[in-house]
Amino acid sequence: MKIAFIADLHGNYTATLAVEKALKKYKADKLICLGDIAGKGPSSDKTMDWALANCDLIIGGNWDYGLGLKRYDADEFYWRQLGEKRLDILRNLITEHHLDVMGLKIRLIHGRPVTKTLLQSYASNDDFQALLNFKYPTSDAEDGIQVKKFDIVAYGDTHRQLLRTLDNGHVFNCGSVGNALGVTRACFAMLKIYKDKAYDISLCSIPYDREAAVEEARKAIGMPKMDVYIREILTGRYGRKTIDENTPEKIII
Repeated sequence: MKIAFIADLHGNYTATLAVEKALKKYKADKLICLGDIAGKGPSSDKTMDWALANCDLIIGGNWDYGLGLKRYDADEFYWRQLGEKRLDILRNLITEHHLDVMGLKIRLIHGRPVTKTLLQSYASNDDFQALLNFKYPTSDAEDGIQVKKFDIVAYGDTHRQLLRTLDNGHVFNCGSVGNALGVTRACFAMLKIYKDKAYDISLCSIPYDREAAVEEARKAIGMPKMDVYIREILTGRYGRKTIDENTPEKIII
């Protein structure tokens, strides 16, 4: 069983099509999107339609819910572009999903809103371990809390790929298709599972035509923070609000 994971398309249709082409050689059995299919970039309608047409499962991300619920007036450009039908789909996306594949238990989330903050690469092992040990309220347990343990957790949200080995499991971040940070490439991940519970996790990245992506953005008249978005895809450096300008990893995406 081969599963491809993508996340954070963010309206970059040029990068999305490049990933679509690259995925053909991997011949995955399933394609799962870990959220943020819209917002930030110029073509949210196109990336969302592509995800709906091509993905076997889509998890909701913080941008998806923010747009779908019309939380921020500054996002009116995206509301108009997406239209009410797509916005309704966004606000009703599931927040997480659990898979059991050949005996392996896999947890799928975007990150926020399931996690309270961005789970960056410098987070502690305890923070990542908490994702593998999912706690939820239940009347069946004496203390009212049940723990479900996973072998693998896949997430997105930070726009940076990551693979962390923990006690009895792995957590990986598939990176961003349309707005990767650190590298100026389109990123995704592959999970290959064998019958004996062995598995491979591959973090993949491909070059794509960023100048075409810039032109795609420049044609989107009225798009918020266009220059910031263009600078991000050209440099791989976050361009919006930072907690400390000397530590750009600490960001609010």
